[in-house]
Amino acid sequence: MPGRPDLSVPAWETGPGPAAPPVRQREPAVAHAEGSAGPASRLLPLGSGLVLIGLGLGLALFALRLRRSQRAQQAG
Repeated sequence: MPGRPDLSVPAWETGPGPAAPPVRQREPAVAHAEGSAGPASRLLPLGSGLVLIGLGLGLALFALRLRRSQRAQQAG
């Protein structure tokens, strides 16, 4: 029938959709020197943050214990 759209093909297949944004290539953040042994690691390993937190807490607890023991020696 003239004037009626063809319903056998879904509308999303018939027309061009919105244009996708162009994909940009990422440039490496670290310039590699010639003759380097391998790719430079830009990120710390996954567990290093937890290790640093643990070391900080351990140092804080050690400092508190040292402070308490010095107070006990001065008082007694």
